[in-house]
Amino acid sequence: MESVWCIRKEAALEPGIAPDTASTGVLAGPATGLSDRFGRRISYLRVSLTEHCNLRCRYCSPERGTPRFARSDHLAPAELDQLLSVFRGLGVRHIRFTGGEPLLYPWLADRIAHARSLGIEKLSVSTNGYLLDRLAPALAEAGLKRINVSLDSLVPERFARITRGGDLNRVLRGVAIARESIAHIKLNVVLLKDENLDEVPTLVDFALAQGFDIQFIETMPLGVAGSASRSQSYASVAEAQSRIGRSHALVASASAADDGPARRFHVAGHASKIGFISPISENFCAGCNRVRLTSTGRLVYCLGQENGVDLLGPLRAGWAPEALADLIRDKVWHEKPERHTFNDAPERAAPVYMMRLGG
Repeated sequence: MESVWCIRKEAALEPGIAPDTASTGVLAGPATGLSDRFGRRISYLRVSLTEHCNLRCRYCSPERGTPRFARSDHLAPAELDQLLSVFRGLGVRHIRFTGGEPLLYPWLADRIAHARSLGIEKLSVSTNGYLLDRLAPALAEAGLKRINVSLDSLVPERFARITRGGDLNRVLRGVAIARESIAHIKLNVVLLKDENLDEVPTLVDFALAQGFDIQFIETMPLGVAGSASRSQSYASVAEAQSRIGRSHALVASASAADDGPARRFHVAGHASKIGFISPISENFCAGCNRVRLTSTGRLVYCLGQENGVDLLGPLRAGWAPEALADLIRDKVWHEKPERHTFNDAPERAAPVYMMRLGG
């Protein structure tokens, strides 16, 4: 953590300064960059471009479908670009575009190109893969080099059941087209004890054969769907790792500073990385380096909690980039929690919709 501190002395009425801290000399955290009071440097921003999705996965969406979110108060593309510029100035090095399903967002390629123009070192997109066959070339041309594709089963009937109607062959076709122009492809597998735990070794073999990375994720109690999925279908990453270990010797791999929370391994003779994300069984909050921006312009500090700050209002009120940066820096410093509460207070995560935060 930096030893230089910012003491606010601005007038109380200056845009971007909260009345209770503007003239009181309150310590507001590091003068540059983005950190929290627990010593964590924030360098990773996940941006949810839309809440809408063309699938209704069991662990993400209620069976009746996703709620209808108001569209009138969403960030316009130019407004999102302004916020991305602010976050870049705060030291963000990795931006992941998510949803809902981000490939439904009509201006995705333009946002990728803008982020690339800002000098963001790592850009990635999380997708269900349904539209990759049409959009992968354009995304690659815009500068995208990394995608994460949800692939919870290689059995068509299972895939359809988990996604409530999804077509596995369409996703595989999209991935095959994407690999022609996008260098880094990672498969995301949400572990479901009653559906795909027995398929873990097959999924690993598929990833190794194709040269893809793969990561296994414990289901989380987010929203009605996530809460039900955890109570009915939870499987730990330790169970997945044990099954893989029966046929492959896993060797621990180092992670970059701005990577996500996965513990990574590789298999001798293969370049592919095998990751495990364990929000329930092995808390990784001490190394959290990310915050999340919703499509409505709300900055959320933790996946498992609703607390956050509205950035759309100040942006439309004409706040200068420096004032927005001050607000973000101050709020993250004072309000980002030390950890999620999935285990001891799951009710705090229950109101959070995965398709609104992007996982």
